[in-house]
Amino acid sequence: MLTVTNLTGGYGDIRVLWDVELTVHPGKLTAVLGRNGAGKTSLLDAVSGLLPAVSSGALRLDGDDITRASTPARVRHGLGYVQQNKQIFKRRTVEENLLIGGYVLPGRGLRGPARRAALEQAYDRFPMLAERRQQPAGGLSGGQQQMLGIAQALMPGPKLLMLDEPSAGLAPSIVAEVFGLIAQLRDDGLSILLVEQVVDDALEIADDVVVLESGHVAAAGPAERFSDNDIVREIYLGNDVFETDDAAQREVR
Repeated sequence: MLTVTNLTGGYGDIRVLWDVELTVHPGKLTAVLGRNGAGKTSLLDAVSGLLPAVSSGALRLDGDDITRASTPARVRHGLGYVQQNKQIFKRRTVEENLLIGGYVLPGRGLRGPARRAALEQAYDRFPMLAERRQQPAGGLSGGQQQMLGIAQALMPGPKLLMLDEPSAGLAPSIVAEVFGLIAQLRDDGLSILLVEQVVDDALEIADDVVVLESGHVAAAGPAERFSDNDIVREIYLGNDVFETDDAAQREVR
């Protein structure tokens, strides 16, 4: 569903991603792990077209080359992105936020029956949003706002959903609910690229894992290969287990 090849980029003269490669298979969930500052959010921004400078590499979404496409064009190709810290319109109602999510399809946007069907699907998936459809989004709890952000991104019917630390700032019980929803979306056939700091929960629902270290892919492989606590500890505590250079990356086998 998504193929990233030799992606290099950054902000102005500051390079933050170095020859990154990863694949998200159709109907599968790829988790991107790594310490703070490893380049995880920058990777999602590069895929979405929000990273200011991508100097090399290629991106393909469902077979289409989106390397030089604008962010709106990438969305029209089937990309959904839920940014960190619940990027919703807090003064708008829940329903207005959902409808805004459908405005990314100019010329063939969500109108009439298609709009009603998308809203109905959102409320079926998120019953608590249906109960609060006329409430300003800023009055929702943190977990409810996260659910709204996900529902908003799903309105156009993306082929690939990217999530940047959806557990951030949430209580453990709400984190479990959010991860249960993400797993259900994957089981329903949606391809997902997940950046997350809650490693155990991410590994529990992931099919594949990519570890970033200082903008490099330091390790990659099936999720079950990362269940070793020593590997997870080294991801976040260091000790240079995942030493990399510009020419090579380590694959967990």
